[in-house]
Formats: sequence, structure tokens, C-alpha cells
Amino acid sequence: MCPVCASGKNELDFIRAACIYDDMSRGVMLPFKHGGRIKFARFMSHAMIWALRDVDIKPDIIMPVPLATRRLFHRGYNQATLLAREIARVYDAPIDFDSVHRKYRQNMGHKTHAQRAQNIRGVFNVVCPDKIKDKKILLVDDVLTSGATFDELARVLRRAGAAAVYGVIFCRVVRAN
Repeated sequence: MCPVCASGKNELDFIRAACIYDDMSRGVMLPFKHGGRIKFARFMSHAMIWALRDVDIKPDIIMPVPLATRRLFHRGYNQATLLAREIARVYDAPIDFDSVHRKYRQNMGHKTHAQRAQNIRGVFNVVCPDKIKDKKILLVDDVLTSGATFDELARVLRRAGAAAVYGVIFCRVVRAN
């Protein structure tokens, strides 16, 4: 468990990762996210499902972390959506693509935890609160660095009435203290 999760200082009920971010996972994750190697989604999503194997949840909604329209246009796909498809099939739950919109902000690569939290603040907007209210939501993303994105998204989902917010990611960045 990462120090943030262990301290309880996050907005999610739990977060699970299939692996840590290291040379091996980087060789899969970066080509998938930035190199158009979308065929890796199947392997990655199966690893994420395996990471959830001992957690007894029944999510009502599978929600890929939204991309801003500008970034989606530039990349051509939302990598979180590709991962969410197989997870939704296994959990027999719908994917929610449109209840939350995301504003464009500059890339958060190479920012500190505090800078990431500041940069992501206010970026998500729940546009369909009726679809969120009283639902158990499983958020899906490819990598978790500081947790700022998941925390901000979970915060706005809870404000819209979500009953529970969980997270699953392919890899988790673990920094030495």
C-alpha cells in the first residue's frame, strides 16, 4: 500500500493497481498511452481485473477518467476508455462516458504533488448528476502518480451524490522517501 493510501488521505474508498510503474510496466504503458499501441489494452485491463480479484465490489458504473476534448483530439483515443471496456464487460456494468466533463489543463508530467493537486482543482464538472446519485462508481485509468486526478474526480462525484468511489489503475508510481 502506498503512503497516501495507508494514511487515509485520499478521496476514494480504495484504489488497486495491477503493478508498480517500473522499467517493465513503462515498456507497456508509454507505447499504449502515447504511441498508439491500443492492442495493449486487453492485456492491461486483464491485469487490472486480476488486481481486483479479492475485492468484493459490485460497481453500478465503470467510469474511465475523462480526457479534455483537446487532448482527446490530439491523441485520438482515451486510453482509460479502452481499459474500461473489458472491465465493464467482466463486471457487467455500464460505462459512463458523459456524466463528467473535463476542462483542458497543461500536462502534469514532472510536477510535484502539490502542483498536480493545484493544476487539477476544478477541472471536472458533473453534467449528469442524476446518473451519479447513489451509485457505486469504479474509476479506471492507466497510471496513478500522485493521486491528484482520482482525488479531484472522486471529490466532485461525491458532491454529486455518489454512494462510493473506487479506483483501479494499471500502474502506480511509487517514490522512495
